[in-house]
Amino acid sequence: MEAMTRFRTAGERLVEADTAVRRAQADRLLAVAGMIDTYPAPEPLVNGPAAERTVSAGADGAGSVGEFVALEVGALLGLSEPTAWSLVHDVANLRSRHPKLWTAVADLRVEAWQARKVAQACDELSAEAARWVDQKLESVWGTAPWPRIRRRLAGLIVRADADLARRRAEIARRDRFLSIRHLGDSTSVLTARIDTGAALALGASLDMIVDQMVLEGAQDPLPVLRARALEMLATPQHPDGAPGPAVNPPLPLADVVVHIAAEDLETGTGVARVTARGGDVGPVLVDQLAHLLGHHRIRVLPILDLNGDPAVDAYEIPDRIRRQLILRDDSSVFPYSTARSRTADLDHTIPYRRSTPGSPAPPGQTRISNLGPLARREHRAKTAGLWKLNQPAPGVYEWTNRTGRRWRVARGRTTRPTDLGADAARGRLGDRLDLVYGQVVVDRPLRIAH
Repeated sequence: MEAMTRFRTAGERLVEADTAVRRAQADRLLAVAGMIDTYPAPEPLVNGPAAERTVSAGADGAGSVGEFVALEVGALLGLSEPTAWSLVHDVANLRSRHPKLWTAVADLRVEAWQARKVAQACDELSAEAARWVDQKLESVWGTAPWPRIRRRLAGLIVRADADLARRRAEIARRDRFLSIRHLGDSTSVLTARIDTGAALALGASLDMIVDQMVLEGAQDPLPVLRARALEMLATPQHPDGAPGPAVNPPLPLADVVVHIAAEDLETGTGVARVTARGGDVGPVLVDQLAHLLGHHRIRVLPILDLNGDPAVDAYEIPDRIRRQLILRDDSSVFPYSTARSRTADLDHTIPYRRSTPGSPAPPGQTRISNLGPLARREHRAKTAGLWKLNQPAPGVYEWTNRTGRRWRVARGRTTRPTDLGADAARGRLGDRLDLVYGQVVVDRPLRIAH
């Protein structure tokens, strides 16, 4: 009896914890709705393309809001701007297009993530159709498991807009894609949408290779064998003579960035970060490079001093400065941003002042210590004056929003004023000297025997 009492108590604690989580998630959505409602209307603080615009907060019938609201929400929640905008979009849609579901979230009958999935699935529906789906689902919240709700939701969307269902099916057939995501542990994940006939042919080819591997004594599980078979198909020349493609493709070009600390030089170890045309592979042990790059052409880039502060007397940014900045800051320097610097704007922290009649432009404005990569919307919000930026040291970016909240971004880490003491304990950014030779990054102190 005592054991059953303890078990019952544990169950009650579990229910209480789940209720607390649901309440917190619901409060979070309500707080985002409050941010949308109270966000100041865009004002023409500046003219031109940087000026903030009023945009749709969500889908049809979800109202409008200033386009930089997601920058504020993301900075407060530690989210990138696209992720924060997705949250704003879902909240606006739920409140306006799914009022019954919105109430169910507030009543803790449905989890916030489930409600957002519904809003996203109905995003292309008209406001009237979305409310019809919302009404049809009213009775299932809190009474049916999510997989059953998801299946019913798919059917309701088809019934609500048959033309949309046909367009989606056509798009699915037309929009083939292949995505390769590198995990940073010498493996990668492939996701693809291809023609079904081609998929069947690929499967048959893999099965032929797997059958041969089994005849030769392979005992790994079938998924592992199929993965190995795909590797053989993708490898121009496999050392054991396994089947390969009929025509060897041109070898891809890879840029290699190797980070070597002083202790690594003494032990003979090190970590490399490989960037190929498909994206960042991630950290790789130096002794794994031969295997990883055995079928790549290698390009060695010129030597760069990442601790230097080269400057030019022009607004345009030379390639050598751009490359150095991208190596130092591989992502946007806006708080919590995930935008990659290779595709970002390079912003002058102190705005560039052009020459005027009788007043030449100050020299050296375009320099590493006055530049930082920003995604386009982040750049526009800063240019519009809605966010203030200071770079007290090269690579240290201090941001302040209109309400006076502050963030510091350095080497991809975002901290707030209360966290800055921890940064000081770990060491200042300028305490290291980085050199790049052939994109080999070396940390100081550095001793190389000749």
